Amino acid sequence: MDSTARSRVAARLGVPKVLKSNASLVDVHEALQAGLPRRALLKAIPEGISMTELLPVFGISLRTFIRLKAEPSKRLDPDQSARVWRFAELLTKAEEVLGTRERAVEWMLEPAMALEKRRPIELLTTPVGAQLVEDVIERMRYGVYQ
Repeated sequence: MDSTARSRVAARLGVPKVLKSNASLVDVHEALQAGLPRRALLKAIPEGISMTELLPVFGISLRTFIRLKAEPSKRLDPDQSARVWRFAELLTKAEEVLGTRERAVEWMLEPAMALEKRRPIELLTTPVGAQLVEDVIERMRYGVYQ
């Protein structure tokens, strides 16, 4: 992921000041390690995906989400920050390939043959699953999979 793409993800999460336009992967790592502001989690939630589908992706329960939402200026822990970043990163890549956020959200919710008929959103609960989803997005970018 180049610095322009990292800037788009940071903007989506509402943290462009945390990650400058020329942020390196080490800068991203350090920002995630320090914890993103909780409001980044709220900004990561796209219209069209229910909370029950997203909370497992972020690795949090409904009760934790309510607590996080009550104090948006505090920080997420490093694991939560990494999960939120990864989701936003993959949704941004899917948008680039599919053309719109709506189509990207739709794709995340539909079973994909390249993922053995699993829905991409279901696989984002583990690093391996997220890598599988990213691989499919990259194959779609180059026309290898439709």
